[in-house]
Amino acid sequence: MKRRKVYRKVRDKKAGKVRSLHRVLAEQMLARPLAPGEIVHHRDGDSTNNDPANLLVLPSQRYHAHIEYHLRCARKGMPSLFPELFRDVTEDRRGTLFESVIP
Repeated sequence: MKRRKVYRKVRDKKAGKVRSLHRVLAEQMLARPLAPGEIVHHRDGDSTNNDPANLLVLPSQRYHAHIEYHLRCARKGMPSLFPELFRDVTEDRRGTLFESVIP
């Protein structure tokens, strides 16, 4: 039997919409609304883990896909030419989400 992923949703009473919890938490940690193209990435790959230390705001879906590709390559054992570029994505740092925003 396939196991279904459970995504947490919350109702935004002001906008009258149902929104993803990880996006709401990211906005709260940043103290500003997310820009239209910004993506919230889960560092450990578990989309149900909405711990603020696990969330990382990325500037675009394109950048998110690029990061995911390199992380998959690293899991397969393929070395990266510039591993320092992905340090902020893979490091497990504590602190606010604002410190983890990649420009």
